[in-house]
Amino acid sequence: MRRQLPPLNALKAFEAAARRLSFTDAADELNVTQGAISRQIKTLEVYYQIQLFEREHRGLSLTENGQKLLPVLSDVFDRVHEVSEELTGTSEELTIKVFPSFAVRWLIPRLSEFQQLEPDINIRLTTAWFPVDFDRENFDAGILHSHCMQSGLHDTVVTNEWMTPVCAPSTLQKLSNPQDPNSLSEVMLLHCGSSHKDGSQLTSQSKYREWAQWCNEAKTTSLDPNHGEAFDTTDSALQAAAMGYGVALGDLMMIEDDLASGRLVMPFPHLVSLIGRYHIVSPKNKANRPALRKFRQWLLSVNEDIVARNPILKKLEAQTSKKLVPLPERDI
Repeated sequence: MRRQLPPLNALKAFEAAARRLSFTDAADELNVTQGAISRQIKTLEVYYQIQLFEREHRGLSLTENGQKLLPVLSDVFDRVHEVSEELTGTSEELTIKVFPSFAVRWLIPRLSEFQQLEPDINIRLTTAWFPVDFDRENFDAGILHSHCMQSGLHDTVVTNEWMTPVCAPSTLQKLSNPQDPNSLSEVMLLHCGSSHKDGSQLTSQSKYREWAQWCNEAKTTSLDPNHGEAFDTTDSALQAAAMGYGVALGDLMMIEDDLASGRLVMPFPHLVSLIGRYHIVSPKNKANRPALRKFRQWLLSVNEDIVARNPILKKLEAQTSKKLVPLPERDI
């Protein structure tokens, strides 16, 4: 039976515009004019005799029919792309969206290792404070913090976030009793606080959540976690701490070099809090791409290596594994 298909260029234009909810962004992605996108959408609507978009004052939204068509087309185009790469033997490309501090302090310093292991896989990183939105952005995967997880995705835990106070050696010398966590009230507390790890605005209460958790677990009595200076990224807070501005909470997975060089020290290495986790997530229809599977496995192996050579982390992970149910790869 001869298949009756609508114009393929029109389908491609619709998929890009529907995914981004923008004719302008779709035109940029496909290297055509906005007018060309508009004409292709009109051609498709005439072919189906239905309306695919609602043109609203603030932008576009999909009609019910458009919502039915988009996931089918996205899946088909992804599968064609994957098979084409296998047939042509060309390099695979993975597009990953990552939070800035995780990218700068954890992923980028190690990315050359992955490129050496998998030279035919090209990683394109985008860093942003806002988490990936697969409904509107064309990424293969994103690395999210546990406080901004989304449903409907394939999810693998990459690393736990173990945090403890860190500061410059000069700051440590200012403490009247360096063995007492309450002595941190004598210096400035530094927060990652202008926005959530998911990019949304913080309330005054949640801004200090991480320090509040640490203080609670450390059983401090005179340290107020609701004061100090806030920075837009964890990396900025840690840089300020290294310059002697105050005390920040540092993730043990991300401050290896700072501790080894002596730029940062841990006043209380026995007082470490599990603040959250970092996950790699992807749409379910992309999760089994060979390149993405290799990248996920590499992330896990890097985490295992970090834990294995850090006695503190090794002990913490061993203790936690007994208390928590393991989180394997899963769909959420």
